[in-house]
Amino acid sequence: MTSEHILRRIVQRGWTERLGREFEAQFGEQLRWLIIVTMERIGTLQWRVNPDYVKSSLEDRRLALYENTLSDLWSELLNGLVERYIEGRQTDTIHQEFVPYLRGVVRHLVIANARMLRLISRETSAEMLSSVCDAKRDTTYVDRLAWLKFCLEKKVRQEILARATPDVFSRFYRLIHRVSDYFFEQYVPSQCARISRSRGSILQDLLASFSSEVEVNEACEYIGTITPMAKDIDDRQRAPEGKDEGEYLGAQNHAQRRGSS
Repeated sequence: MTSEHILRRIVQRGWTERLGREFEAQFGEQLRWLIIVTMERIGTLQWRVNPDYVKSSLEDRRLALYENTLSDLWSELLNGLVERYIEGRQTDTIHQEFVPYLRGVVRHLVIANARMLRLISRETSAEMLSSVCDAKRDTTYVDRLAWLKFCLEKKVRQEILARATPDVFSRFYRLIHRVSDYFFEQYVPSQCARISRSRGSILQDLLASFSSEVEVNEACEYIGTITPMAKDIDDRQRAPEGKDEGEYLGAQNHAQRRGSS
């Protein structure tokens, strides 16, 4: 059975116990080594260690980095990553084999976890915004914007809703994935001159001006083209009803208080 055939069966049937075993037999060792190699390349390991011996070979924080990344990768695999890959193969937008395709995902997960564990320094939001604007090649630009969205998308969505006026709040909430894509893919690039001059909290400044300047219909109708790396593809397809009702009501109350002040 070819490796892609296993993936197609997972898409068709879901993650059964048998398919999970077949996936592990086909890809498990490669993915564990991919995490180790990535840890070495970003400087969190001085040399490669066999994944079978990580518990005896790595000190606590580096072992946590390996285990957290492996856990996060499985979470992504179980929650849409395989479906996204197969869809890309079927539409001829993805040409890589599966493990090479996962290199970028694993790299972003390793970096995010390494920063959380303070094994490497954290990028500030201003640094990430500047890196997008400084990109010279299209591929670099897409990679940096995908990383920016991966790191800041949740915060940006919360801020957009918190700043929304009552008359647009419900629409923004229902279409927040489109509004945030518009912010990252259209508004941020249009503000690069301002970002390059900034010395303060540029993200908050951008969110404030976006909230006052945004063309509501244009933002709500926008279809994003850059996927946040290591992000569940199904997030774009879920309606607000699938979210926590308390989250919705809390954000709505905040918007109503803004409108009455």
